[in-house]
Amino acid sequence: MIHAVTDGAGLPWYVQETILFIFQNVDAVCLREKQLSVKELSVKVAELIQQGVPPEKLILHSAPELAHFLPVRGVHFTEFDNRLAPFKKANSDKLAGQSVHSAASAQKAEADGADYLYFGHVFATKSKKDLPGRGLAALSEVAGAVSIPVIAIGGIHEGNISSVRRAGASGSAMISAFFK
Repeated sequence: MIHAVTDGAGLPWYVQETILFIFQNVDAVCLREKQLSVKELSVKVAELIQQGVPPEKLILHSAPELAHFLPVRGVHFTEFDNRLAPFKKANSDKLAGQSVHSAASAQKAEADGADYLYFGHVFATKSKKDLPGRGLAALSEVAGAVSIPVIAIGGIHEGNISSVRRAGASGSAMISAFFK
């Protein structure tokens, strides 16, 4: 399982072009554009769909209110976002994911109805410059603590995907590999 996660640049034309180029080769594109207003994000998502990106490839990050209006695959939540459980209860047909940083958080997210988890950051990454990666042992612990897919994120690239799979990850989510 491979997820492309946008870089928070606001979905400018070059990011949209990248999404158009890669969507056939990834399982999902998580639109992590927290700085956009609900209206701005909905316009950008509609543009992507109009350009040919299948809505079932799109996951909205931190925007559950749009899932009622846009035919997207689902919504991804931050670790401390308490909207996951109510969202999943109201939208059983939509995918719900959550970012986690520990086995306890992973178990809570699973109990709240998450369909998958992002665990990270596994390796050192430019987006978290002053923080060391949590490592493969922590990834393995989280993957072993839940029965839902755990997708590794943070410093993931072609050269270390096999190591995260061996550590128990069901897949990888990447920002820089696609959008930098």
